[in-house]
Amino acid sequence: MRPKPPSFPNDLRASAASRVATAVARPVSALASSYSAGAVIPPHHHTRAQLIFGVQGVMTVQADSSLWVVPPSHALWVPAGVEHTIRMSGRVEMRTVYIDPAHMQCAPEDCQVLFVSQLLRELILRAMAIPRMYDEHGMDGRIMQLILDEIALLRPQPLGLRMPRDTRLVRLCEKVLSNLSDSPSIEQLGIEVGLSERSIIRLFPKETGMSFGRWQMQARLMKAFDLFDQGRSVTYVAVELGYSSPSAFSKMFRRWMGIAPATLLANERNAVPVDSSGAV
Repeated sequence: MRPKPPSFPNDLRASAASRVATAVARPVSALASSYSAGAVIPPHHHTRAQLIFGVQGVMTVQADSSLWVVPPSHALWVPAGVEHTIRMSGRVEMRTVYIDPAHMQCAPEDCQVLFVSQLLRELILRAMAIPRMYDEHGMDGRIMQLILDEIALLRPQPLGLRMPRDTRLVRLCEKVLSNLSDSPSIEQLGIEVGLSERSIIRLFPKETGMSFGRWQMQARLMKAFDLFDQGRSVTYVAVELGYSSPSAFSKMFRRWMGIAPATLLANERNAVPVDSSGAV
């Protein structure tokens, strides 16, 4: 019978554990850790790439001048050496997989939010019970390799926002994020931050990689996951984000996520629960 993997509620212990996990002489290592609501992991980076997955709770990660929201149905890929900060919206049960990119074909070069398939979820949970110095040629090694194969099949999801560098656009984005239920015109926002509508339309894609309208939509989509994690209904979220009706919100959600919000919430509720040790 394998021992349960350790859980690290304390930030210092978690930091020490992550250093051990990234130094192990195996292509893949795994770590289970628990965090209370509002906890923050300060800016840091790892020598390995990592897949940050939370089986419970929503995380907001700041990395590469972007914000990423990671709900329990998704995970964030962070390349090696990328500095990032993690904030917990609620209590988070984090399950991290550290990967030597030399052992993974077509490893993403940028941070990406990836949808976690049911197979990958179960593989990650199983990895938490695998010894760090596992037999690379035995069943444990095959499980770890299957994790890499499954990650390579995943496609990025629209749950990230690149923040602009221009201070006027930063103020504009902050105004939008502070009240996502409002829909001011670009002209109105421009007056408030000292930019013309034409300048915003020209500068915003250069600074963020997307139009202002798409950026605002993705911000609302990210906020929706945070509200769902608080137990809010689809109707509440639709109103909170300024949609005319729950069906209008659901249509947007389905278009970008490929699944209706009610279906996604039902899938998360029916997922096998885990305890703080990572065991099912």
